[in-house]
Amino acid sequence: MSLGQKIGRLRQERGLTLQEVSEGSGLTPSFLSRLERDKVNISVANLRKLAQFFSVQMTHFFEGEDSQHVGQVLTPADRTRLSLDDAPVQVFSLLPPNSDVEARLIEARPGSGQQGFSSRGSQMVLVLDGLLRYHLGEEEYELHRGDTLFYHEDVAHNWVNIGDGTASVLTISVLNARDER
Repeated sequence: MSLGQKIGRLRQERGLTLQEVSEGSGLTPSFLSRLERDKVNISVANLRKLAQFFSVQMTHFFEGEDSQHVGQVLTPADRTRLSLDDAPVQVFSLLPPNSDVEARLIEARPGSGQQGFSSRGSQMVLVLDGLLRYHLGEEEYELHRGDTLFYHEDVAHNWVNIGDGTASVLTISVLNARDER
């Protein structure tokens, strides 16, 4: 099933009109109609708007049909990229969508970083390789390879790779019950 078909099916399953999705996502009804018919491509930023509107992780749009297996293996080739191909910070989803845990592998070039994650619960950060400067509110932490940082995401936070090489980071977010829909 194509990306557009998955978006259309999700809209129909929820009994929504194109106009309602447009009002909730900020995308025009004509764009959404063409998207559902696979006549246009969608940017990562606009796909994120749809994921937020539908209260699903972005990986929801890329998953295969549900399987009957107890476990699921995701190889590096199977990971869903949640960033633009040429972005200085690459983000990959490590788990199937729609669970109460979100795990991501982040690879950041020297000098790059991120800020402004959504407030969705608690987060653990494990530095697999590299050196990060992490800000939580007014506090600053320097994280080395093997260091783990835990915090509640409702604190303003950002980080930057201050090392000479690419930093690899594992993040795991546990969603609060209030965030489940």
